[in-house]
Formats: sequence, structure tokens, C-alpha cells
Amino acid sequence: MSKEEGSAVAGAFWANSPVIAITSSWEGKVNGQIAVTAVTSSIVHEIPRLLVGIWKGNYTHEFITNSKAFTVHLLRRDQIKLVKNFGFYTGRERKKFENLDYELGVTGSPVLLDAHSYAECRVINAMDGGDMTAFLVSVVEGKLYDAGPWMTLNDFYTDAPPEWIAEYGEKLSRSVSLSMENIHNINYSSWEP
Repeated sequence: MSKEEGSAVAGAFWANSPVIAITSSWEGKVNGQIAVTAVTSSIVHEIPRLLVGIWKGNYTHEFITNSKAFTVHLLRRDQIKLVKNFGFYTGRERKKFENLDYELGVTGSPVLLDAHSYAECRVINAMDGGDMTAFLVSVVEGKLYDAGPWMTLNDFYTDAPPEWIAEYGEKLSRSVSLSMENIHNINYSSWEP
């Protein structure tokens, strides 16, 4: 197998991953973003854990590292407008929660009242990835609103209008350029909760 084939295999994880809205609060402010890197990390069902990757350039990263809590929301396929709201803009310049129904959950993080499902999480460990941080979290609360399928990244690319795809592609290109500057600058020191 070549590196190119390995990249194609890794791409399958990207394309078929769920599109998730990540929300957090810190210093009386709320923010959210879209992510596609979240996987289960415990085989013990009574102790549910996730591993969630957050790009360091996202404003939400600051919220998570300071509050040590966030909520993961799976989205339904018909919630594509939430992807644009949370994924195309920065919370540094826009209030992403205007006109959205939410409440603060047990962690203090926003819980969207209209989603496929949610899991409130507390950070128990973290690993630096250069351009991102992988957060190991304990799920402390959650609810399944809809038993149907959730949105994947492939669904987004299939359902989004062409102009959204173009806009997202430009944003992603800028993010990749920034990531290339930092992806190998990994801090190997231990994380302190």
C-alpha cells in the first residue's frame, strides 16, 4: 500500500463521519462550531467516553480549553442550515445562537433543543495534535431526540447548494494552509485538567 492509498483510506473516515455541532460556554458567552472528528472511546457502556478533535483556530477551542466542557450534537440531515450557521462563520464576529432554541445543560454548555441527539461532556484528558487538540471526554448527560439517521459529511456535500460547497471549499483551503504551518508542532507535555 502506498501513502496515497493510505490517504484514501483515511479519507473514508472523513467522508462518512457524522457532522456534529459542538457547543460550549465560557465567561458568560456561548459559542459553537461544526466538527467531523468524534468517535466512541470506551467499550464500557456504563462509562461512556468520546474522543473529539477540535481545530485550534476555532474560537470554540478557547471555550473548551478554559471551561473543560462542551456538548456534542448529532444533526439530522434536514438541519443543513445549522451547518452553515456553526461551520462557515467565527463566533468572534457573529452571535451564532441568535434565533436558536437552547438551554444551558448540567455542564453549563448550550444544549440545542432541536437536534438528532446530544451528549454533554466534561474533558478528562487532552492530546496536542499540532494544529488540533484531541479531547478525551466523559459523557455526563444526553438525549436521543430522533432514532433516524444523522447527517454525515457525504450528506452535507450531497445536499448543500453548490455556492455553499464553493464557500466551504475556500474556507477549508485557508484552514489547511494554516494547519500546514502547525501540524508538526506537537507539544508532548502532559495535559493538566
